[in-house]
Amino acid sequence: MNTNTNTLPLLASYTPGQIEFIKFLQAHRAALTVYDTCTVSRKDLVTLLQQSKYIAVPAWIAAAKTRRAGRGNYLIPELAADVATLTVNGNKRGRKPGSPNQKGRISAPTTPPSTATPPSAPALATTTA
Repeated sequence: MNTNTNTLPLLASYTPGQIEFIKFLQAHRAALTVYDTCTVSRKDLVTLLQQSKYIAVPAWIAAAKTRRAGRGNYLIPELAADVATLTVNGNKRGRKPGSPNQKGRISAPTTPPSTATPPSAPALATTTA
């Protein structure tokens, strides 16, 4: 168990997408094993996300070294925070909050590609002497 609850402050501001993710985690907190009020295992997070519209642990949690709490654990102090008191910034980049990831997903063609016949070689001229 980790006792790093007071070492990670909340972010200065959050994007609308981050707020949606925090609300999602708080709504599904019963499905997570939370240690020390904010330490969550990666395994629990991934299991929860597989049953939702989210496809991966967001980079603002997974990539930040300050949010790591040992091997396979993340510090997410926002679980105990009141979402109404979090500052939302005006960042409009990226997908709309809660929208699925479309990157790399291309619909399959409805018709098979036509097979072109290779060009034939010109006929050899035969000369008779």
